[in-house]
Amino acid sequence: MKNFIFYIFTFFTTLVFAQKPTELNWNYIDFIKNDVNKVSKYSIPLRKNGKVKKRDSTLLFNKQIDLKNKTVFGIESSLVVVTHVGTHLTWNKFKDYYTENGLILKTTSSPLEIEKTKKFGFIEYDESVGETIYEYDINENLKRKEYRTINNHYSIYKSSKDTTLHLKSIYRPQIYEYVFNSDNQEIKQYNTVDSTRYLKTKSYNPKNKTDAVICSYCHSKYLNIEWKYDETKKLIEWISYTRENKLHTKRYYYYDNQNRLKKQIDSTGWYVYNKPIWESTKTYEYGLDKTTETINNNTESRFGAYYKQEITVLDTDKNVIRECKLANDQKECSDYSYEWKNGKLIEKTVTKSNGEIIKQKFEYNNRNLLTEESEYQNGKRTELIRYYYE
Repeated sequence: MKNFIFYIFTFFTTLVFAQKPTELNWNYIDFIKNDVNKVSKYSIPLRKNGKVKKRDSTLLFNKQIDLKNKTVFGIESSLVVVTHVGTHLTWNKFKDYYTENGLILKTTSSPLEIEKTKKFGFIEYDESVGETIYEYDINENLKRKEYRTINNHYSIYKSSKDTTLHLKSIYRPQIYEYVFNSDNQEIKQYNTVDSTRYLKTKSYNPKNKTDAVICSYCHSKYLNIEWKYDETKKLIEWISYTRENKLHTKRYYYYDNQNRLKKQIDSTGWYVYNKPIWESTKTYEYGLDKTTETINNNTESRFGAYYKQEITVLDTDKNVIRECKLANDQKECSDYSYEWKNGKLIEKTVTKSNGEIIKQKFEYNNRNLLTEESEYQNGKRTELIRYYYE
């Protein structure tokens, strides 16, 4: 029996954030295409020597499809890193709603476990639900996206299980609106900071049902990003703005005589101060079997990057085959190699300049579905992930 098991790692940092483990990002169409109803991912515990421990594994996610209601739902985990404490996994319930042709309409997420308190004959608890709503134009371009968190407070009679109070609030939804030209190219993105304080109280007292609503509205809409194209439909400029609709950052794009991107120049530093700062320049060199991207960064300004130069070499399939980063007199490089079988990646090796070798191995079933991922550091297995399908 596979159970939930927390693994606590000591990790000191000055930040608090959540990070999702690598996973199969299947959507509604993927389940239909692969003729699968459910997929689950587990982390398999390993001994120090890399061999499998004989104990329960940890669920990282399970996802399943509801064809009738066009939804994908299940449980997913997040790795939470807390300042001076360490890391731990948390689990959320999620549900994604789709159209018949696979466009996502809404996603919801809420904690799997909710802490409840009992006092004076009542059970009280809070539930926070994250919700994202999507809207599209007639060409199926995303035209609007809204993020919001719905906070619910419940009070329930212990004896009858009747809800006596439901306090619901929605605070500061983030709204993004997108504008496209006649060629379906994105040209503008607007951001609305909705400071609406929506508070709804419901009482379910059988003798005196009440329903009170308190609302206040304060919208702040501004142009967030703008894209500009030339007469041949190539992107030539990317511009971001502040909430006061003032210029913040610009990127300029230049092309060679084969319409390949050859240079990108970024400037930042808040144009509101009337003194934009060069941030970085990315150049591209094309060979018969590879492309080299070189980024030269500004390391001197207060916006400066840590690495003075970053070089990435890609093969014809856009796989990274070499990376180098330079900071002062230090140079860090990594070489990548790949092995494929039946069109599937079965092995990836990263060799670092300090001699460390990281290898990933992948196994598939007879339907070419991923069943196992292993990671090795200098020959010893350090991670094992398994996938199950129904």
